[in-house]
Amino acid sequence: MIGSPDGTLLEGDLSLDARLDALIATEQEGAPLPVFGLDEQIANNMIENCIGTMGLPLGLAFNFSINGSPLVIPMAIEEPSVVAAVSSAAKTISTYQGFQAWAPERNMIVAQVQLIDIQDNDMDQVMARMQHREKVIREEANEYCTNMVLRGGGVQKVTFHRVRRHASRESFQGQDLLVKYGVVSASTLPKRTERGITSQGRCSEWLVVHLHIDVGDAMGANCANTVAEGVAPFLSKLSGGRVGVRILSNLNVDRIAKSMFRLPFSHMGYKSLSGKDVAVRILEAYEWADLDPYRAATHNKGIMNGIDAVALATGQDWRAVEAGAHAWASGAGTYSERSTDAFSSPLLSSSANSPASGRAAFSSNGTNENDSHTTARKRQFGKDGDGDQQSRISRGDAYKPLTRYWIEEDAERLRQGYKGQDALVFCGELEIPIMVGTKGGVLSTNPVHAFTLGVMRYPDSKQLAMAMVTVGLAQNFAALRALVTEGIQRGHMALHARNIAISAGTPPDSVDEVTAYMIDTGKIRLSAARLYIEQRRLALYTAGTGIGIGMSVTAANTSSVNLGSEGTSAATNGMDGMNGTNHGSSIHHGPSSDGVISDAQATERSH
Repeated sequence: MIGSPDGTLLEGDLSLDARLDALIATEQEGAPLPVFGLDEQIANNMIENCIGTMGLPLGLAFNFSINGSPLVIPMAIEEPSVVAAVSSAAKTISTYQGFQAWAPERNMIVAQVQLIDIQDNDMDQVMARMQHREKVIREEANEYCTNMVLRGGGVQKVTFHRVRRHASRESFQGQDLLVKYGVVSASTLPKRTERGITSQGRCSEWLVVHLHIDVGDAMGANCANTVAEGVAPFLSKLSGGRVGVRILSNLNVDRIAKSMFRLPFSHMGYKSLSGKDVAVRILEAYEWADLDPYRAATHNKGIMNGIDAVALATGQDWRAVEAGAHAWASGAGTYSERSTDAFSSPLLSSSANSPASGRAAFSSNGTNENDSHTTARKRQFGKDGDGDQQSRISRGDAYKPLTRYWIEEDAERLRQGYKGQDALVFCGELEIPIMVGTKGGVLSTNPVHAFTLGVMRYPDSKQLAMAMVTVGLAQNFAALRALVTEGIQRGHMALHARNIAISAGTPPDSVDEVTAYMIDTGKIRLSAARLYIEQRRLALYTAGTGIGIGMSVTAANTSSVNLGSEGTSAATNGMDGMNGTNHGSSIHHGPSSDGVISDAQATERSH
């Protein structure tokens, strides 16, 4: 189930107990993997004012083949059909060539130190002096991460960035009052073009030092903060500037993971639509997201449904991943021309700017072998001039979908004799900065994290990042495929009915029955579920009763169910692989490993 010697994945539908038995059967050296949650006393020592712990359903996504290897991926999420959606998409893609994924060889993190009150007349000289002393700064910074250095990591390079401050008084209100009442000196503020008390300012820029640290298989936040705070006094002395904020950055262009797939039209058929029709419709949906930030936000939310679920299941800082992802989607990640670091990601190529171009050539460690494609690349949105571009950005038009889709003529298929449409392939890719780790932090505190990493055969940080970006891509593909074919509303109602049944206090083994009743009668509401429970004399499922892997269902006094901005599709008709019923999926059984789910499958609430 987790990666048997012959590489097969679990086939067939199992009950919850049977799934747990299958997991325990994979025990290593006689010790079963733990499937229990976080101890409350441990939780009490992890955070302040602790009152207990809170569970999430923990599931497994199947059918993934990444770089030729099968992989089962754990996901922790409360939304139905997300796990089924990614499994279904993975099955479609893995029946051809599977996913190809890359991550940088070094697991880097950036620590930032802000240096303030450097006069404009001195900035060029300070910048040059800091650049000249880069090696000395690196050696000094490494004194604060000696363990990382001993493991072959530590500070690898130091870059310097001049951040221009606001040019108008209106951009940062109240600074003139700070000068007027003697809180700060006017000479410490930027030069102003307007008349007023701050016009004599002489500090128009800040110098920000970036320390690029190899943190091995750790996420690295604590290491980065320790280095930033430790080396800051030295940087202040060297520059003559006052130390401001010292902190890691959650936008890390040194740690970009990428996944992609290619599918011939013959593999794209879905429901009643031909492969070419599905491909065209997905391209249209993608184009809309590329043009409209309102749509792009929901498009990207669906991607993060998959990525966050893996992050939660494996003990990662999903908030950091979210922050970096949305900054990247907004066009951030390129250093200014006044920086010493001409941004060059090893995973980005000219193909990212041209949907018609083919794959870039990558080595096994994720390094682009064609350096000319990556030198000083800037992520650009729109082709307008500077003024027009600024107006576009101010309207939010810079926010773009994280995934990219295109059609190309496949050279290999042409060599094999395919012609015309048969030689075309549908291509999808996702690249995103992902800061994750498989050592340190809370990973040794919560036994579930050790269990879920074991499910993945104990990946290193790079392998985990590749798995997460692949799940995000699969989730997005599944969501778009569902949206452009059958839509999501029918699946919405099935999921809504199931959640209403749970909220009414339905026993877990009767959820399918109550859900089916509400769908058949068209009465999808709490009162109808409760009436049916009373008529059938079913025992209410009370709060706090545990099910399976630390899960519990709480009877609620409300019919409100969070279905998100674009509902999740799931089980309504023709429930292949869904516990043999035609209405909804049981809380015990979930979708089968082959990802065959309902007619309204794959989620965009999940996207």
